[in-house]
Amino acid sequence: MSQINSAHSLPLKPLHLPLEPSSWPLAWGYWSLLAVIVIALLLGFALQRKLRRRRRAKKAALHILKQNVNQITVSQAQELLRQAALSYFPRKDIAQLTGANWLTFLDSQLATPRFLANQSQWQSALYCRGVNNHDINTSLIEDCQHWLEHALPPKRKYRDWNAS
Repeated sequence: MSQINSAHSLPLKPLHLPLEPSSWPLAWGYWSLLAVIVIALLLGFALQRKLRRRRRAKKAALHILKQNVNQITVSQAQELLRQAALSYFPRKDIAQLTGANWLTFLDSQLATPRFLANQSQWQSALYCRGVNNHDINTSLIEDCQHWLEHALPPKRKYRDWNAS
C-alpha cells in the first residue's frame, strides 16, 4: 500500500492532449472537388449563353410572325423565313434558292414535308395579286410558323441538305 501512496506523491504534470485537426486549410481532395464544380458551372453558363445566342434569330422571327399574324402577308412570311434561314445556313447555299428549290430546302429541314406539296398555292399566293383566299393564306403562314419552330436551329442530320 505504501507504493500506491508514493505514486500519487510524484510531481507529475497533467497530460496535454494535442489540438483537434482543423478543417482549414482544406485537403487537396476538397480543393479538386471545388475546382471541378466551379469549372462545371462556368461551362454550363457558357453553354447556356451560346444556346441563347444561337436561338436569337429564331426567337425574333417567331416574335415578328406572332405579333403581326393578322396583318402579315404570305410574301412577308416567306421573306421572314428566308431571313431566318440566312441566319443559320450558309449564305451561298440559301440566297440563290427560288421556287421549287426553295420549297424543297424548306421541306428538307422538317420531318414531315409541308411546302412542296402546296407549291401551286405558294406560287399563286406569292405572285398573283388577284388571289386573296384568307384560309389558304392563313394555312401558308401557319406552315411558315411551323417551320420556324421545328427547323431552327438546324439539326445535324439535316445540315447538309443538298449533299445527295
